[in-house]
Amino acid sequence: MRPMPFCGTSADYDGALGFSTTLFWILSVLVGTSQGGIQALSRSFFGKLIPAEKSNEYFGFFDIFGKFAAVVGPALYAVFADMTGRSSTGILSLILLFAIGWVILFVGRKQFADLQG
Repeated sequence: MRPMPFCGTSADYDGALGFSTTLFWILSVLVGTSQGGIQALSRSFFGKLIPAEKSNEYFGFFDIFGKFAAVVGPALYAVFADMTGRSSTGILSLILLFAIGWVILFVGRKQFADLQG
């Protein structure tokens, strides 16, 4: 991956750097205020889906898959960014993981509703 040559003025560079810094801090605040709540909701929703007598086993799988996701996400990003030479394509490749999760959640919810009767 080759860096793009800079063809603008110093003012353009400073303006872009200031704008990207502002966006970074806005995104940091948004993630910081919602990530903990999302994690807590996912664990409670998962606890609602699993049978109570096998909760230890299921939460063990939940933990292992969380660690697996911490490896697969950055690896998928790195592979796509390296193949295309653009980091934006690497980010867009993560949509694949969200699509797979949505399908699993949809199928799981349907089976859960069928079990509830």
